[in-house]
Amino acid sequence: MRNNSLVNHSNALRIVLGTMLAVLGNSAVAGQVSLGAMTSYSPEVYRDTDANVVAIPVIGYESEHVFLRGFSAGVRLFPIGTPTNVIFRLAYDPRTLKPSDSEDVQIQQLDEREASVLGGVSYQMLSQVGVFEVGAGTDLGNKHNGLYAEASWRLPIRMNRFGITPQIGYSYNSDKINNHLYGVSKAESLRSGLDEFEAGWDGQYFVGLSGYVFLTESLRLNASVRYTNLQGDIENSPIIAASVSSMGALGISYVF
Repeated sequence: MRNNSLVNHSNALRIVLGTMLAVLGNSAVAGQVSLGAMTSYSPEVYRDTDANVVAIPVIGYESEHVFLRGFSAGVRLFPIGTPTNVIFRLAYDPRTLKPSDSEDVQIQQLDEREASVLGGVSYQMLSQVGVFEVGAGTDLGNKHNGLYAEASWRLPIRMNRFGITPQIGYSYNSDKINNHLYGVSKAESLRSGLDEFEAGWDGQYFVGLSGYVFLTESLRLNASVRYTNLQGDIENSPIIAASVSSMGALGISYVF
């Protein structure tokens, strides 16, 4: 079963990437390209564990159908600005747990939780009061094979040299995702002395703010922050530091 799952997710990933590259090739002339670097920062999520910092080089691209933005990429079925649209997405999920990084001897006995790649599709509607979007997806990195659904609203505010976008939403995750991130298996419980914890289907509210400013005609600074509040039984997980968490990202890029 595991091998079949791996093959299915790998095939799905190749199909999505192939579609994105094909559309990108057809629209490359009209797109805007940027090069830079981005760093994401997430304070302590698990007990007595250091903040999670990820730094990557970034190739940005924006056209009528295709976009590459830091840790995410996507293909729009219809051109950008269409009142209703369908968007296929890929996103790097940096949420990890390295037990050796924790100072808690019980956390050190847990299995590692690795980062993954999420893929999904969403329906987007533009209106005078903001952008509404609902979508669903799954793990394409074969780390937990979980499912998620998300609904969000955001309000892009654009000026001449800068812009900000507030956002609110709710994300609902399957038991596989929640157990990957917050669960304690029977084997882990025996090793660590922590209570066994099996997470079910539960979600989280989030509030975010992202923005950009052009320092020069071509040099752009990007930043974002996202606050998350876990809901339901997840709050009772014995391995998390708190049921609320935050994540920030900062990047700089040169726009051609």
